[in-house]
Amino acid sequence: MTRFSAETGTREIWVACSGGLDSMALLSLVREFAGRAGIPVGVIHFNHGLRPEARDDELFIATHALRSGLPLIVGQARNLRDDAISDHLSLETAARKVRYAFFQRFLKSREQAVIVTAHNATDQVETILMNLMRGSGLRGVKGIPRRRGRIGRPLLQVTRAELADYVSRNRIAYREDPSNCSLEFSRNRVRLELLPVIRKLGGNGVEERIAGAGLRLAADLKIIDGQLDDLWPHVKPVRSGLKVERILLQKSPTALLPHILGRMIRRAGAVKQVSARVLDDLCALVGSPGERRESRYDLGGGLIFRALPESIFIGIEEKWSRSDGEVPAYQIALPDCGLYQLPHNLGTLRIGRILAKENLLESKTLKEGQRFLEIVDADKLHFPLEVRNRRPGDRFQPLGLQGRSCKLKNFLADRHLSRFARSALSLLLDQEGKIIWVVGERLDHRFRITSESRSFIELFLNHDLRSERCIQNH
Repeated sequence: MTRFSAETGTREIWVACSGGLDSMALLSLVREFAGRAGIPVGVIHFNHGLRPEARDDELFIATHALRSGLPLIVGQARNLRDDAISDHLSLETAARKVRYAFFQRFLKSREQAVIVTAHNATDQVETILMNLMRGSGLRGVKGIPRRRGRIGRPLLQVTRAELADYVSRNRIAYREDPSNCSLEFSRNRVRLELLPVIRKLGGNGVEERIAGAGLRLAADLKIIDGQLDDLWPHVKPVRSGLKVERILLQKSPTALLPHILGRMIRRAGAVKQVSARVLDDLCALVGSPGERRESRYDLGGGLIFRALPESIFIGIEEKWSRSDGEVPAYQIALPDCGLYQLPHNLGTLRIGRILAKENLLESKTLKEGQRFLEIVDADKLHFPLEVRNRRPGDRFQPLGLQGRSCKLKNFLADRHLSRFARSALSLLLDQEGKIIWVVGERLDHRFRITSESRSFIELFLNHDLRSERCIQNH
């Protein structure tokens, strides 16, 4: 906790509290630390509304905060199950997505605050084991990160058994989640069936050792990512994907090759992380220096890997032409700033941070009369972002309407665009599903630059002018 506090320069700590044993132990430990350091503490709770007991959990936390004299912030989800189905997400993933979006909104409103969660060494071991069983590479095996931005996990080297002992000795009340005993969930089976065997075979301290290994792997991964940054300028955006010279990959260190391919897959739009086995298969297809044999590998989700005589391509296989009438639905995840190739020859989307005020002035000058360049407030963007074409029910707040919302369908009707042109429009969205930019048409009011903006991101769509003429004249 001391290290995390020093790294972030926090002036206030908010404990993400579910009411369970782990989070109630964390709340007590943080209060002990903060009392010595003179840092105020608050409680933040998110009610997913998925269990009948959720209201009682919320009441328990509110009562505890009131009796302890702690400020409390509560968020609630609505229709999370329906949202998970419509977004094609697992319930666990949907819950995590909406919970962390709530945390990020809160942190945006309090610039010197941090949030700590109760993920512990046992959670870390469970995550590592589950990812190992899925065949994950280093990014999965490293487990839960110690810190992501201003959200920290100070208990990653403390086991659940140690937390239970602490709670018992200090007579801390907590709530039991009945779903933790259900063998319906894979994580619970790992916890209840696999972990006891590992403890028996590994002896005392096995959980701490495995969790510590995950943290050391995370540190090693930062070194690898630095090497990837040096190679990345050689990866070029092309129609519907990314391309790199095959000989460059063939001459790259064997241990680095799967990491290069993994980053290409993520940047080409993969929603899920591919397994280490798949990456091994792709490395074999790249071949040794001089290998020119062509091959193809289906990565799922519309993505393919193609080994061509001179290059390696990862992206979307084109099976569509403009004569089909409309651009097929697509959706690409954008994990961070960078270059992303849009499918169906719709162009290359560049997302880049503006690092100096003079660069901002230069961007503003370039923006004059440029439909496909926008500058937004970086503090209002939280990655990962998403780019896709339109869906029924899309709404946004067009810049110029003073924050009023309207249906995207009605907005586009006023633009008198053809059916084909409407289907070809790209939408940039944040992690909460809010439209940031109807590309080439209008920025959303919520992401505009104001007099209070201090950091900026430039959005630019670079596309084939012939494609633009086809879209306009279709």
